[in-house]
Amino acid sequence: MARWRQPVVIWLRRAKKNRYWAQKARGSRPWRRIPWASAGLYGATLLLAAAVLSKMPAKLTSIPVSTQLTVPGHPSWLDRALTHWKIPAATFESWLNRGLPLMGLAMEPQNFQVHPRQLLTAGIRVVAGVRLNNLNDLLAAEIPQLRTVKPLVGAPPRHVSGAPRLNGQNEVNPLLPGDQGRVWAKLGSNPIVGIYQTHSHESFWPYVPSGPAAPYSTDWSKTIVQVGWWLSEDLHKEGVSVVQSRVDNMSEGLLASYSKSFYTAKQLMSWYPSVRMLIDLHRSADDVAPAVIQGAQVSKILIVVGTSQLLPNPFWRQNLRIAQELSKALKKVAPGISLGKGIDMVPYRYNQQLMPADLMIEVGGPNSTLAEERLAVDDLAKALNNIILDGMTTRSN
Repeated sequence: MARWRQPVVIWLRRAKKNRYWAQKARGSRPWRRIPWASAGLYGATLLLAAAVLSKMPAKLTSIPVSTQLTVPGHPSWLDRALTHWKIPAATFESWLNRGLPLMGLAMEPQNFQVHPRQLLTAGIRVVAGVRLNNLNDLLAAEIPQLRTVKPLVGAPPRHVSGAPRLNGQNEVNPLLPGDQGRVWAKLGSNPIVGIYQTHSHESFWPYVPSGPAAPYSTDWSKTIVQVGWWLSEDLHKEGVSVVQSRVDNMSEGLLASYSKSFYTAKQLMSWYPSVRMLIDLHRSADDVAPAVIQGAQVSKILIVVGTSQLLPNPFWRQNLRIAQELSKALKKVAPGISLGKGIDMVPYRYNQQLMPADLMIEVGGPNSTLAEERLAVDDLAKALNNIILDGMTTRSN
């Protein structure tokens, strides 16, 4: 039994013995550290919540989503500051337009008020196309596909070239140029080229009344939509069948335009499966000096190719090859018409992932005239016809 006995410890000094057993006692109890940082944050949160609740009214009132957002009757801190500095509201509006050009579209002189809430809501409405007092707009901002939902049972039938036009294809806007104002203008049978305008409101300074900070307009005869119709006519004269979508892709704001034009382009491809080239027609955002060709001023042309640097674009190499062929053809048709090197490669794909030969083409800039644009698209149509005849736009399976 000796082997089960505990070892015997002989203590020579009582103080050392007492220290030993005190340490043993401390080691047997778990040491609990108080998380002072977490406790402090938790306590601060409770105090803040109590302060907020103390300011709440005894009876809460609900505000429906559809309520109109209004500006409070009392002057804002911004208004008081401008009054103190003796700065007129018109001067502040001018500064705002210069610093944030898109705000010039939101602020109308008769409705302009120096209040941060109105500036914010108006800016969101114009830039993002979302009205904060509209539940449908708020839901569509989170779920963009809701904008495409139509009260139909089942999907619309696929259009076959040569078949009667569907109801949607016969939609008419009398203000649109050419083809009796049809929103979907088709010249020739079995269209090969499809044209649409993501920034459909793009216009030109010579035709925009003074006041807006950016040259946008819905007078279609003075916008990029008119330029697209001229390109369609010129392509048809060259013997190329073409369809132009005049859907207003900026109807819900600038930032929503590419989302809407994506579905516009998909609809174009569905209704006209014979299309082998898509062109998103723009003008440059910056002023572009015109080229002088045979004694006439002509808007310069730039081809924009979106890569797959940020988002997948399986067709960007084919698009680049088509852009290079088109750039060469333009230099032959109208030497000097290309802007810079003629091609601008960008990391954004700009809806160019839909098919091969999907290009964005910029014609002129905001300072261009319609006469310069008219001459430019005539040369562009000739160059496009040349590469189409060379068989450069065959869609891969």
